[in-house]
Amino acid sequence: MPNNTKSIFLDVDSTIIENNLRFMKDSSEEELGKFFTTPGYASKIIQPTPGFCVKTKEVGSGTKVFVNVCQTDAIPPPKDISVKELEELMESDEPGDYKVPMSLGEIRTEPDKKGQDAKVCDVAIHPAFLKKVAENPAFKSFFLAVVFQGIEDKYNLSCEDEKTPLLNRKTFGKLQTHRIQQREIDQKMAESTQKSLMSEVGGSAEPKKVVIETLSNTETITKTPEFRLYKKKTGQNCLYGEFKLPDVISAQEVDLDIGEDRILLESKTRNYLLDIFVPYIVKQKNCSSSFDKSTKILTVTMPLVGG
Repeated sequence: MPNNTKSIFLDVDSTIIENNLRFMKDSSEEELGKFFTTPGYASKIIQPTPGFCVKTKEVGSGTKVFVNVCQTDAIPPPKDISVKELEELMESDEPGDYKVPMSLGEIRTEPDKKGQDAKVCDVAIHPAFLKKVAENPAFKSFFLAVVFQGIEDKYNLSCEDEKTPLLNRKTFGKLQTHRIQQREIDQKMAESTQKSLMSEVGGSAEPKKVVIETLSNTETITKTPEFRLYKKKTGQNCLYGEFKLPDVISAQEVDLDIGEDRILLESKTRNYLLDIFVPYIVKQKNCSSSFDKSTKILTVTMPLVGG
């Protein structure tokens, strides 16, 4: 597939009354649902279960930040090391091969018990490692340092040093579903294991190196919007797409990229994601779109090559 995609600006058009009649079969239209395909990404959907929750505040704003540490056996555990090995790892200046697989979810906003907005993030790890973290202060301190460094690096969210585990609740808000990029995690963990075995069998004289690497090959699961693609049997040679986005308030919440044979629609604020291929060549520069605020339907018109 060609890589040159064109971002389309979504003009708000609330006058498209006919959208109220869409998603119904029309004899003048050729439905194309059976012709398009979705990319075959190696991923799986998982629902983590509660572990424990940590509260802190954002530096500068003082906004409360809650991190839900949750668990799922869909994520592999890190190598089992002792407290002594962990201490040596922390004191070492050398990089190495200790990896902590985790699913670092998106930051979301939820009200606290006073009704004030707080920032929330879910972090999922393997149950065995969660047990170790929960029971051992040294591992908990190490793990939380890695987590909050990851949050700062990924979301530019810097938190105060004081982190308080909540005693009376295991989560703040509802845990989010995650989509795990399992292939990438398995590949990196296999590479780590292979390096360790080569070191042990080969009898290398070099000292064993250790590295703290947080694997963040996961992302919060998104919803697939209801949609349809069709062509009109007469008139201009165009592919039409209609996408229902009930939670979207403004077109500014939606990113839409049209490639020559691909449609990518995403709303990070509303957790929508659709990525499909179409069996046509689209004239990218001639595409247009509109969003009807009343029906919550995004309509996309895609002229095709040959028309």
